[in-house]
Amino acid sequence: MGGIKWLYISKENKIYKVPNPKNGIFRAIKELSEQDVLKVMLYYRTKNRKPDKLVMVEFDRITLDSNGVYEVIDEREKRMLQNAFQFIYNTPQQLADNKSPFELPQEPSVPSNIEKIALYEYLNQNFPNLGNDAPAIVENAISSLKKIHQKKINLIEETNKLRKCNLKLYFESRKV
Repeated sequence: MGGIKWLYISKENKIYKVPNPKNGIFRAIKELSEQDVLKVMLYYRTKNRKPDKLVMVEFDRITLDSNGVYEVIDEREKRMLQNAFQFIYNTPQQLADNKSPFELPQEPSVPSNIEKIALYEYLNQNFPNLGNDAPAIVENAISSLKKIHQKKINLIEETNKLRKCNLKLYFESRKV
């Protein structure tokens, strides 16, 4: 079996354990109202119904509302998916041929070094089995996110070159 733990890391690098959301709404944490936090999702395997091995980690920078609540908003999710699909399903030529502007790739949400240290300390204190695996899993996730982001940037650069080339060809053909 497996499970998910949700954590928020505040600007002060304090860790807050967050219960699983119900209907896309997370429980309020009043002291974090209207603050930007790093949301951490820890995916783990269980042994004897307890967290045993960290498998994967995800990060997202979010802003909590005036009550300290984070609500998964369809519009935000839609924008994220549209941005992702632009890079997943299009070649540079397809993007260059499309006359509408394309979106720039969204910068991945990754923890700062101080946030990573706070996370490792929290896990080692509260979930030592997960803490053992955390540095390798976290660094692997960050590396993977950065590689994917660089591929997206390279796609945009290639698209821009193709658009410039297409424009040049267009204007040269008009001179004749």
